[in-house]
Amino acid sequence: MANNVTTNVEFVKLNDAGKAKLQELYSRIKAEGSYEWFSDLWGIDKETSNLYEWNLENVGSKWCYFDERNSIHFRIVSAWSYPDSGVRWVIDQLAEVDPDVIAKVIYEDEMPNFFGAAVYNKDGFIDQCEWESEEIEELMREKLESYKDLQEGTDEYSDVYYENIWELVHEKQSEFLEAVTFNYLD
Repeated sequence: MANNVTTNVEFVKLNDAGKAKLQELYSRIKAEGSYEWFSDLWGIDKETSNLYEWNLENVGSKWCYFDERNSIHFRIVSAWSYPDSGVRWVIDQLAEVDPDVIAKVIYEDEMPNFFGAAVYNKDGFIDQCEWESEEIEELMREKLESYKDLQEGTDEYSDVYYENIWELVHEKQSEFLEAVTFNYLD
């Protein structure tokens, strides 16, 4: 089974025209069973949007579906990778009607093998940071003094790691987003 990557997109600056455009994009979604596919936003036929190659090129992952959505936020789940191309495409659509659009994005692999954060505006990303497995391990060792003494592969090692990893992930994402968005918000 593929690793799921969860991506949260929050529009911290989005005018009424941008909110209306986002609702128009959402209106293209055709639920299939329990899934609302992210690729439906493009408004193209299912044969095309179901193609592996089309999704990799346009969305950034082989599949991606909505987990939650509203007028200023959506959460999507994708396979193996952060769907950067798709997130950028949505922001480009909104920027056509709101040149001041700003979005904060956080994403994380379920293990996590990687996690990241980004801030976008009408011109693309303002800044982005991604942490990968070796760096995550190093950050965990810095965070937890007792973690340094544990033998990798033991139950104790795994317990300490998973008791603390998500706090570290969200802490790093928040620090990055606060530093970047400070200059872009009123």
